[in-house]
Amino acid sequence: MQIRELEVYKSRLVGLRKRLTRDVEMAEEALRDDVVSPGELSNLHTHSADQSVDGMDKQIAIAQNEEYLLEEVEAALARIEQGVYGTCDNCSREIARERLDAIPYTSLCIECAQRQAGKPQ
Repeated sequence: MQIRELEVYKSRLVGLRKRLTRDVEMAEEALRDDVVSPGELSNLHTHSADQSVDGMDKQIAIAQNEEYLLEEVEAALARIEQGVYGTCDNCSREIARERLDAIPYTSLCIECAQRQAGKPQ
């Protein structure tokens, strides 16, 4: 991959990292606010039966997903620094530009990703 292409992907990943970092912080703050309602006298967690468990579960799932994506973006930025970005972690073939354009933090080519997901090729 040419240096100019790497810089474009790096710029996209840095922007994505910035957005995800903000989203993770906001999700964590929202969860803290939901756990400790205004007027409560302590920071102890309330019993889950006292809360909207379904809503909390969704918020937790969203926060976990955002954290996972942030980790993937950080790993992609590390691969750029190591000089291996755009190379499949599994088979060492080049990852198609179309795939990197769609999922810039991916570490697998489409064939290996499908195999890992158990999908027929």
